[in-house]
Formats: sequence, structure tokens, C-alpha cells
Amino acid sequence: MAQFDVYRNPGTKTAKQVPYLVEIQGRFVETLATCVVVPLVCKNYFSGATVLNPVIVVNGCEYYLSPAEITSVLRSILGRPVTSAQPYRTEIVAAIDRLLL
Repeated sequence: MAQFDVYRNPGTKTAKQVPYLVEIQGRFVETLATCVVVPLVCKNYFSGATVLNPVIVVNGCEYYLSPAEITSVLRSILGRPVTSAQPYRTEIVAAIDRLLL
């Protein structure tokens, strides 16, 4: 598991609207059973704001990052990453910063 890895949402009730989760937790806390993630929300379920909700492309589809819904999940339920959002690092960090300012 690495920072900015993207995982399929294991939640059966939320996966349609939020198909992916981005791990944002740094490596210094890898020993915890949980990790901090930010949802990637389907654009047709969400009206994003550019500064807070940057668009992240996964498998050719666009999703809004939703840092206002930041949460933690058990690492054991995430499975394998499907891709990395590392190319969007600057936008992800800026959105989290904007949320906290």
C-alpha cells in the first residue's frame, strides 16, 4: 500500500456513487490496521468545486475527489490497488489544505 494508491470501494451501499477511494496516509503510519482515504465520487452524483474537488481520472473516467468526506478504513478490506493517483498529488494535497484552512 502506498500513498495515493486508488482502490475499489468495498462498500456495497456506496460503491455506485463512490466507486473508488484514494489512500492519502503517509508511510510513517503503515503499521496501523487502518488507513485514511478520500472518496472519488462519480460526476453525475456530485457537483464539484474546482479548488476543493479536483477531477481525478481512473480507467479513462473522471471522478471528483471529495476531501470533505475523508475517512479511515481497515486496510484488510481494500484489496489491491487499481491504479495510482500520484500524478494528481499536487491537486490532492491542495484540496486537503483548502478543506483545513
